[in-house]
Amino acid sequence: MKTRSVKSAPPGPRRGITAPMVVLLLAAAVLMGVPAAAAAEADDAVTLSFETRSDYASEPQGSSPSARNQALFRAVRKAVYLAADRFERRRLIQFVDKDRKELVHLVADALTPEVLEDQCRKADGGTVCTVRIRTVVRLADFIDAQLVSLKLGAKEDEAGYRDEMEPSVPEPLRPGRALAKAHRLIDKKELRMAIIYLDRLADHYPDWWEIYDIKALALRLQDQPARMLEALRKACELGSPTACAELK
Repeated sequence: MKTRSVKSAPPGPRRGITAPMVVLLLAAAVLMGVPAAAAAEADDAVTLSFETRSDYASEPQGSSPSARNQALFRAVRKAVYLAADRFERRRLIQFVDKDRKELVHLVADALTPEVLEDQCRKADGGTVCTVRIRTVVRLADFIDAQLVSLKLGAKEDEAGYRDEMEPSVPEPLRPGRALAKAHRLIDKKELRMAIIYLDRLADHYPDWWEIYDIKALALRLQDQPARMLEALRKACELGSPTACAELK
């Protein structure tokens, strides 16, 4: 039995009104439809633990707490991507490709890992933070993220024109939710809105390469190759391995 992220279904909202029901019913089949004698094996199937490490380097004006939080988020996200791959290989979940990154970011935003190493140091006028963590990721976390996505998408559909032209940046920053919103706007083909939102994020967090990675995607879909390359160069300069690979 598979858990599916629901595709867009025009006309109407991005995801149908019955999507939460479908997701939860499929999740119940996976999470609860196992004989008691196989309970231990089921726990192993739907609950995974990963140890991951990540760094974050801020610009000179960046603060240690901000750099540390970004490093922590990146390490959690690595664990969530590993869990998503594992669940998919085991046929416990199947992502619609364009929803995968949004759901991964929402799951990462919601998890609280065990911190094993946490160090920050000054370097090149800025702050470099390194964290090593252990994160437990459950299949149910992706179901929760799907429901959060539906709720956030519904709120955005109700937003007025002014909200669209001046999208709010959450304070304090919730990295996963912020990036998920950008992916959600791209998913809905609101590319101009996505770029406006990403530019506002970049005003607040200029050393965050993830912003420019996603902006490059939006610009590619808008068929703006020159601006896309500019975004990729900025992402690579800030340390994005995917952007640097694309430029090569």
